[in-house]
Amino acid sequence: MKVIGVACSCLPRSNSLKAVEAFLKGAAEAGHETELIRLNKDLHGCIGCQACKKEGAGMCVQKDILTRYFELLPEAGAVVMGAGNYMGYAQGEAWTFMNRHYCLYGSMGPERKIKIEPGKKFFAIFAQGTPDNPAYRANYEAVCKPFEGWGFDRQDVMVVTQATLEERLKEAYELGKAL
Repeated sequence: MKVIGVACSCLPRSNSLKAVEAFLKGAAEAGHETELIRLNKDLHGCIGCQACKKEGAGMCVQKDILTRYFELLPEAGAVVMGAGNYMGYAQGEAWTFMNRHYCLYGSMGPERKIKIEPGKKFFAIFAQGTPDNPAYRANYEAVCKPFEGWGFDRQDVMVVTQATLEERLKEAYELGKAL
């Protein structure tokens, strides 16, 4: 199975990146094909152009860091996203990543045909500096919830703090290995 890792943090050694890498390492050791996409300044937001809604359209027509992701997505069996917490909310790149999935709707009518097969596993890992704060969980859920509507099999959110980093890296590795 193909497993895509998406690291939303632009920091070179962020804890969310480390957790995504641990997950992908476990998946690779279990025999899965993995690819890491590190978001950067080449990330563009959805511009609402509707080109993805035209008959026979593919995924998002924008050419940026997510072009490769959308090439891989139809064949992938799992996606793991890692993001940081900025001021109690998932960082902006995570929101942009989520919003760009708008292109998965083939149309916006009542049928809302989705362009990918349902059942791809979706894992989200959020890193924060403070101890796990239940108030932040609702904000993480807001980023992750739309993936259910696109047919992803959304898994429980993992929260990484500085105090739990080593333990969570092992958990991420085991999650990837168990795919």
